[in-house]
Amino acid sequence: MSLQSISCSTVSATVSKPAFVYHELLGRFHSDWHLHDRGQLVYAENGFIHLRIAEKQFLLPGWHAVWIPSNTLHEMWSHSPDLILHSIAFPPEILNMPVFEKMSVFAVSPLLREMIRYSEKWHFLNEETNQEKTFLQSIADILSGEMNHSHQTYLPATKHEGLAQILVYIQNNLEEKINISFLAQHFGYSERSLTRLFSMHLGMPFSGYCKVARMLKALELIENGEDNVSQVALQVGYDSLATFSNTFLEVCGQRPAHLIQDKKQKTISRM
Repeated sequence: MSLQSISCSTVSATVSKPAFVYHELLGRFHSDWHLHDRGQLVYAENGFIHLRIAEKQFLLPGWHAVWIPSNTLHEMWSHSPDLILHSIAFPPEILNMPVFEKMSVFAVSPLLREMIRYSEKWHFLNEETNQEKTFLQSIADILSGEMNHSHQTYLPATKHEGLAQILVYIQNNLEEKINISFLAQHFGYSERSLTRLFSMHLGMPFSGYCKVARMLKALELIENGEDNVSQVALQVGYDSLATFSNTFLEVCGQRPAHLIQDKKQKTISRM
């Protein structure tokens, strides 16, 4: 199914307020490459957002937020049909802490989640009110504490055409037992040269890339409604449930069963 195109740069250019909110049920979408002169908080609800900057690709699960520093070129997309995107932009003059200078992905606390929802009462095209200005400043004030619980799980990308094709193949076949010997033969490399390409262009070994790719795919499956841990494990190439659960904990910070239960509770609380 095709993704609707969103021009974030156009939206941002139409706003004259220093700080503003943007809340929209976007579902499946793909944004343009763009940047903002403001720092941007993006919160995903009911779905999963992919975010790419330079040569890194982040995946933002539901109930998580990402902080995007000002003037950071990026694009976003989602395949989740019910995705609600919440975005709050802040002017540089109120972001005077070093934590706001780097990308950060973090789980959203109940307090911040309710504050984001409350900000839905305002529209980015309406004239700024004192209440809106004060409230958004309050969100900015608590963000640094929220971002102390950030995690930096991401997939590196590359501009090397041959390696990029291999990465696409890996991501499209995560349920299979993929080894570097097969990939080298299939794409016309020696095993040694392909091993070197992973290290040189991605900064991680083949095995490390596959591990992170499988876990991020597992995250996406869970976010899109798969609640059977055994089925998730099989769909990302794991026969051993224990090994899958331990690896998920290592990469994502919690076990898949706990994430599924937590997601169900948050969905109920939203009703």
